Formats: sequence, structure tokens, C-alpha cells
Amino acid sequence: MKAFLITGTDTGAGKTRFACLLGSRLAAEGIAVSPFKPVESGCAPGPGGAPFPGDAAALRDAIAPGMSLSEICPHPLAAALSPHLAARRAGVSIAPGRIREAAAAAAGSSEVFLVEGAGGIAVEICEGYAFADLARDLSLSVLVVAENRLGVLNHLRLTMRYLESEGLAVAGVVLNDRSADPFPAREANEAEVARISGDRFLGRIPYGAVSLPEDSYRRFRRRFLTT
Repeated sequence: MKAFLITGTDTGAGKTRFACLLGSRLAAEGIAVSPFKPVESGCAPGPGGAPFPGDAAALRDAIAPGMSLSEICPHPLAAALSPHLAARRAGVSIAPGRIREAAAAAAGSSEVFLVEGAGGIAVEICEGYAFADLARDLSLSVLVVAENRLGVLNHLRLTMRYLESEGLAVAGVVLNDRSADPFPAREANEAEVARISGDRFLGRIPYGAVSLPEDSYRRFRRRFLTT
């Protein structure tokens, strides 16, 4: 099984979008894919008033409609805070061991396991246990989604440096257009992100794309799924 953590250069970089596009394309190729989002904060009330994990629902609908939301996201939380703070406010205890057990159950016999983080790589799931720790514990290859905006080059370098300091390698980087609004660095960012990422650059996702660009998919397959 190939297992990946999808993290971002910041909150709202486009992790869910990339995970859905990648996972749905892999599934369309007949590859068994399972998504997992261990914790989702900022959930709006769902039926009955309980927090409804919208990102996890998007992952389910795009990739694995046969999975339950509780399998994909064991900890939906209401407060729009870092997961450990949202859990504290809700009086919920999140144990790393239980997260690892839930991940193993969600992965099942899949060929590709996609774990989506919350915010960036240093965000804590519970106090003292960040997504970087989860990536290390589960031997996840790290894919970084970089939002195409002013400041992304700094955020990408910081993310890569932090991963390196944690003994984790960046397996791939995608640049995500979250808006069609023009800004001076919009087009220049692609070449710079590619330069910083080197052969780990998987490409750019245009704003409004409903499928993963073919060149990005080919790069992903060539890098991770060819034997």
C-alpha cells in the first residue's frame, strides 16, 4: 500500500480539493483508494446539531462513497480552532493511539491511502502530537499543497525546512489556484515553486478544475505507482 499525508502551506491551501481530485482519478483507474481525515475542526452543525465534517464528506463522495463519515473522520469538532484547541473546548479527548488505530481501520486493504491533515504540518492533533508526528508514526509520504498567492514561496520553504527538521521528506508539491483573481506573482509563482521543489513538483491545479490535470496525474503515477 502507498500511504500519503496531504498537508498545506497554510490553512485553506486546498488540501481537500487536491485529495478529492487525486483520489477520484485513482479510483477511476481501478485503484482501491481510502481517504482519512483524523480530525476536522470548524464543522457546521449537521442533522441533530452534531458537528458535520464537510471536508470528510467531500472526500467520501469523491473517492469512497461506501465508507461512513465516522470511518473517514473520527473527530469532527465545532470550533474553528486548531484541532487540539477545538477538542479542548468540546471536552473531547484525542489519543494518538486511537488515531493510529482508526487510520489502520480506514486504510483496510486499499492500494492507496490518502490522509488529509488540518492546516499545516506543524498543527497539533492533540497537545504535543502534530501531523508531522502522525506522518512519522504511519510512515506517510508527505504531499504539500501550496496555495498560489503572494507569500507562498516563503511558506513553502518554511514547510519544507520544518519537514526536514522532523526527519520527513517532501514527496511531492502541487500549486493550487484557489482564485481566478489576478495578482503580480500569480504566473511567476509556478516557475518558482517548480524551482524550489525540483523533481518533486507535481504541477499546478487551475482555478475551477474539475479533474486533476493530466500532467500532474502522470507525474504522480510515474513517481509513486510505477514499479
